[in-house]
Amino acid sequence: MGLLDAGLPLASLFCGVACALLPDGSLVLDPSSQQEKEARAVLTFAIDSAEKKVLMASTKGSCSMEEMQQCIAAAQSAADTIFQFYRDSIRRRYSKS
Repeated sequence: MGLLDAGLPLASLFCGVACALLPDGSLVLDPSSQQEKEARAVLTFAIDSAEKKVLMASTKGSCSMEEMQQCIAAAQSAADTIFQFYRDSIRRRYSKS
């Protein structure tokens, strides 16, 4: 948001999404610190706003390729909500009251 607010030219925006894979196999987006401690893997992704491509991935722990693909899909879906928040924030900032 800072780059956008500063008026820097950007090809697209990006956001970060964290996923935790808990021992019971469930996937949690935006995990709490306690959930991260209990997780068998924590994956963090940077997602591009234009095509929802993964720009960066970081993992702590281990997971299968299928679990990683599930986390990527969940992160890409969650990114829509984050990008809508960006749009709403900028609209509020620059709209005439």
